Amino acid sequence: MNIQAYIESGILEEYVLGSVSPQEKQEVECMSHIYPEIKEELMRTESALEEYALLHQTAPPASLKESIFAQMNFDQTAPSLEVSESIKEETKIISIGQQNDPNEEVLGSNDDRLSKRSNEQPIWPKLAVAAAILLAIFAGYSSLQVSDLKQTNGQLAQKMEGMNKDLEYSSVLANLYRDPNFKVIHLAGLEKSPQSAVAAFWNVNTNEVLLDVQKLPDAPNGKQYQLWSIVDGVPVDIGVLDNQFAGKVLKMKDTKSGSVAFAITLEKEGGSPTPTMEEMYVMGEVS
Repeated sequence: MNIQAYIESGILEEYVLGSVSPQEKQEVECMSHIYPEIKEELMRTESALEEYALLHQTAPPASLKESIFAQMNFDQTAPSLEVSESIKEETKIISIGQQNDPNEEVLGSNDDRLSKRSNEQPIWPKLAVAAAILLAIFAGYSSLQVSDLKQTNGQLAQKMEGMNKDLEYSSVLANLYRDPNFKVIHLAGLEKSPQSAVAAFWNVNTNEVLLDVQKLPDAPNGKQYQLWSIVDGVPVDIGVLDNQFAGKVLKMKDTKSGSVAFAITLEKEGGSPTPTMEEMYVMGEVS
């Protein structure tokens, strides 16, 4: 299994954010138990996200609660309740010897009861509505925070990937400069491109050649740079350069023993059997 590819797939970040499926969750936990590298990366990701969340946590605006409660009218009269005939019968109070029309007294009594009940409506339903609104707002606010965090985490992952590639590139170069088996030939820019600079690494024992393009103009469409070594006054083809040469150590063809110089020319795409001298960009002698 390619552990590095699994780590770089982004599933560990999604696991930490809780956006994986149950099956993927089980898979990540299983893989972290089997492979120490995955477990270590998972712990590092969790720590990084936690530090980021603490660093960028944002409290809800102080005016949020006031603006919500300002839109709610707790003094609004509750809707009138319909009174059933049974309640009307219950509330009939007819005093013995009373001279007024009983129907009037019953109606008056009912109105008083209804008014009193309306005024005594409990406030908890209103508070429940307010709590539900607050909960919905804070849930949406938290969702936005998580979304921003996930997006930022993706950006951090890309930056970390770029940093790892740069570190690997620098490490390979450092080892080449320290290796006594390699001769370092500095190819300086010529009149065609004075600012250009390339370093060639020649293993004098195996004739292996590696190339580090430090500065060279992008090759035009249909064109490609080609490396040459000069042996007994004759240019020897050592291969064409990958057009995406920035930040890479390029593996070229082996040269021949007795190389006295290296040069790069701009040729048609795919290379040429002989160098175009007027298109020579850099050259360096073997010291």
